[in-house]
Amino acid sequence: MNLASVLLLICWLAAGCASYETHAARRTAGLREMYPPGTSRQEVQRKWKPVEPDFSAARPGQGWRAYPNDFIARKLAGVEVRTGKRVALVERYWGPDGFVSLCWCWYFYDSTERVIDVEWQYKSD
Repeated sequence: MNLASVLLLICWLAAGCASYETHAARRTAGLREMYPPGTSRQEVQRKWKPVEPDFSAARPGQGWRAYPNDFIARKLAGVEVRTGKRVALVERYWGPDGFVSLCWCWYFYDSTERVIDVEWQYKSD
């Protein structure tokens, strides 16, 4: 194989591979179709059974910026800004995403335990 063929192959492979952001946006869009705003927390839990959330947190009285974990504090404050709604509860599940990867699925709920928004994320992030 000559250098031109190798370069052409590399370019073809790079063009055919979706970026992380593109893949995450597609997966998040799929989750939003499965769990549109207003979906009950019980429905989310029913669909994930027998898996339980690996993380759950309630909004502190002073807001998400007061949450002790800075990553979670920033993430949830960002969800509130993006959606324009107050997130009262968050749950995160993890599971397989294809044959060789794992993902986290985040669920953001209002005070009536209804989905405000969802987000897909690679588990390795």
